[in-house]
Amino acid sequence: MEQSVASAAGEAEKRAALDRVLASNAFHRSDQLRVLLRYLCEAEIEGRGGRLDEYTVAVEALGRPRNYSPFEDGTVRNRVHNLRRRLEQYYLAENPSDPLQIVLPKGSYCPVFQKQAAASMVVVDRAAAPRTVRLRTAILMAAVLATVAAAALLWRAPAPRPDPVMAEAWGPLLAKDANPLICIATAAQLTAIQRPPDPAAGPKISSPDLLAWYRSLPGLPAAKEIYLGPTLTSPFWGDVAGALAVTQVLSKAGVAGEALPESAIQLPALNKRNLLLFGRPGFSRNIDLYLRDKPFRVRIPDESHTTTIWNVEPRPGEPAEFDAHPVPGKENQETAYGLITVMPSWGNASLRTVVFSGTLSPGTQAAAEFFASARQLEALGRLFRKEGFKAFPPAYQVVVRSNVFGTSALDVQYVTHRVIARPPG
Repeated sequence: MEQSVASAAGEAEKRAALDRVLASNAFHRSDQLRVLLRYLCEAEIEGRGGRLDEYTVAVEALGRPRNYSPFEDGTVRNRVHNLRRRLEQYYLAENPSDPLQIVLPKGSYCPVFQKQAAASMVVVDRAAAPRTVRLRTAILMAAVLATVAAAALLWRAPAPRPDPVMAEAWGPLLAKDANPLICIATAAQLTAIQRPPDPAAGPKISSPDLLAWYRSLPGLPAAKEIYLGPTLTSPFWGDVAGALAVTQVLSKAGVAGEALPESAIQLPALNKRNLLLFGRPGFSRNIDLYLRDKPFRVRIPDESHTTTIWNVEPRPGEPAEFDAHPVPGKENQETAYGLITVMPSWGNASLRTVVFSGTLSPGTQAAAEFFASARQLEALGRLFRKEGFKAFPPAYQVVVRSNVFGTSALDVQYVTHRVIARPPG
């Protein structure tokens, strides 16, 4: 029976184990996790693993500024969690017999290289007289065989198959090796900071009243002064709820994705990826770029407009703008519009990008729940077939509407759609 033992491996063995992981299918589409894993392993190999902490990893591996604060930014923890899951996936499915495995213990940033002990061999003397097997040994052997048989059945079990309509609409996003990047917009906000301001980071707001409020909260460390400082780490609830609805579809199809806040990525990192983006222009620079040339666009509010979905070329009977508004006679309830934009990723038909946006964050949630519903997609497919399409077009937009209570979408209703690109031929 195999078991992990403390590694006495040398530097060459460790680097070879690292190279095997970096060259694997589990990591070939995740440059950020590859960079992070190499950094952590190099630190361990060079004897610096004991000095790894969240701040060091943020600044040296992820390029965060020197005034990085773990209190404000959870990027490191999210990235390390994704790395740990990806390593487990690699050794479970792709290379379970690797003689030297890299393990990232929970609560630590220093990887451990674990050797896999060879299975013990039982030598049978065929010339010897048969011996009676003790009942306890027989029961143990039977249990082991039963466990192995059950594991074999589970291993051979077919992967979950998504609903045919979902598979058609989602396309490459539900492929076995899709590895979609789930990117959630983060809003610019002021956050309470209990450390002295860094002069290089710009001015911060100090308030005696803020300190009194801070001290009234249970469980927080003592502080002599509190500042308000800018941060880009807070998503909106509707965007998060939408991402959850989409993640459930991926999970049912056996697809593992990678989730990151928009503040943690740059535009080039979105190249050659399956993408699921959540948020609105004004809070998401990337979504702003994706929607600028589309038939429907989310208009950022100004002196004469609230947040609306701009209908660039209205069809007969359609409004020029889809505008959120309160529901008459119902307190704390209003209507939000959501926008789904589907397109190939960077023109690559083998990859898919879907942008979920809206007039409010519950509109984003409504858009995601529409795209996560086989019933809604089946009805949308019928509309496409009436227009002469044999399947879902490669690029299109859908506007949906939802009643909203507080910060949550209550329902999802189809409003209209546009085909952006027709299939070749």
